[in-house]
Amino acid sequence: MAVTRLSDVIVPDVFLPYMLKETQEKSAVFQSGILRDDPNLANFLRGGGQLINVPFWNDLGTPEPNTSSDNPASSATPQKITGEKDVAIRINRNQGWSDADLAAELAGDDPMKRVGERVSAYWSRAYQKHLISVLKGVLADNAANDAGDMRIEIGTDAVGAATAAELVSAEAILDTKQTMGDAADALDTLVMHSVVFTRLQKLNLIDLIPDSRGEIKFPTYLGYNVVVDDGVPAVAGTNRIKYSTYLVGKGAFGFAEVPPAVPVEVDRKAAQGDGAGVEEMWTRRQYIMHPYGIKWTSSSLVGQSPTNAEAENAANWDRVYPERKQVPLGELVTNG
Repeated sequence: MAVTRLSDVIVPDVFLPYMLKETQEKSAVFQSGILRDDPNLANFLRGGGQLINVPFWNDLGTPEPNTSSDNPASSATPQKITGEKDVAIRINRNQGWSDADLAAELAGDDPMKRVGERVSAYWSRAYQKHLISVLKGVLADNAANDAGDMRIEIGTDAVGAATAAELVSAEAILDTKQTMGDAADALDTLVMHSVVFTRLQKLNLIDLIPDSRGEIKFPTYLGYNVVVDDGVPAVAGTNRIKYSTYLVGKGAFGFAEVPPAVPVEVDRKAAQGDGAGVEEMWTRRQYIMHPYGIKWTSSSLVGQSPTNAEAENAANWDRVYPERKQVPLGELVTNG
């Protein structure tokens, strides 16, 4: 029986842009606006190196202005502006799938064709998981080194059912928003666990806003876009689970993706399966996903690119923007 093979229906250099386009269209992360395309990061990816330095100027501060006079013997001393640097890291990841020719023959269909159809959705989920891991690491660093000034924690591990004061509410989210002070307008997206989302639904506090074409309804709460993902922290204690909800500003993360040398590859292993043959498809991604103002330190990094677990390690992050208000991120911890 003749079977159409992946090599017959997928040409790698044609499939690649399709895969990249589909990844961004299907991911709630990209649709939320949290990630901002950064051409400087993209230019770095086209060259060599593991780390990219992103210099920035500090603000002028609020020193009191000089009081003018007509005394030529009295001179004012000019202020100075200082600069620092943010640091981001190149991410190289890959994933492959294989199937035996005989399995396809007996099934009457080609499993590799299905892989080709679902690979974009796979990478969408992978990017979303990576983003949540970065959020975990950044907020863990904040708790450890910045007095937790980006966090509000009302969840506890007490015995018994959680009280209303320990659960998500408009008041709790607004308290977290207030950690940004008068810069809170920069926050526009909530990333939450489905348990937290369901509580807000039960309270009739979720609105569904159709997009401009009327095809998709996006959930909103208090005017914030809502992204629901069970990958956000749900930490089980002795008695209760603590759930994290993240408040994120549009463009809080710089993002760039440049294909590696061989981004998509199809390979046949003729001798495998005792000569029946096995086919493999490999996809490779090269990108940067970086929270502005929080530098990557590489303090606990084993390989050339961080794993999700390493991205969650507080030791690998350090806030370099001098003011909390300059980093549009926040975390609310509740019992649901």
